[in-house]
Amino acid sequence: MPKFKDLESERQPLVNNPYGGQDVTQSASEKILNGLYRVVVLFASIYYLHTLEFYATVLRSPKVRHEWFKIGLAASIGLLIIKFYVEIFMGKINKATVSYKHFPKSTHSVMFLLLLSSVAFNTALWPAYGLKTLFIMTVVIGYGILVQLSLLVPTYAQNVMAFVLMTFFIQEYV
Repeated sequence: MPKFKDLESERQPLVNNPYGGQDVTQSASEKILNGLYRVVVLFASIYYLHTLEFYATVLRSPKVRHEWFKIGLAASIGLLIIKFYVEIFMGKINKATVSYKHFPKSTHSVMFLLLLSSVAFNTALWPAYGLKTLFIMTVVIGYGILVQLSLLVPTYAQNVMAFVLMTFFIQEYV
């Protein structure tokens, strides 16, 4: 009878997962290159939106379906409120462990609001940008701006920055 090796003991992770329980450290040069990559992607995404005159289009273009855009804004505000509640109020102030096990309703609410805001923003911008809307929303805004900012900026600063920028944008939009 052939002996089988214990696959779990030989399995190596494909990516460095900071939550995997393993002590994974980066060298100083890796941290610098990682930060530099994130900053370059962030500014490239912002520049691309600038070349499209995205901000002016969203604010003033009659091609944008503004009723859908307002639904997306409302869903985004709901996301920010839940994010603040879970991360800052429950996590930092009440010292609760932030995980799906402790906040399943909040997690499901966030998933619903993400889906709603994605559908609303794509529906709102489709007449103005057509097929480019998918690229703009997923790659440029989703990965290029939101993911990079969430990895570069600490949580407390994210919440303050989101509140200030959302307040400014809503004042400009309305």
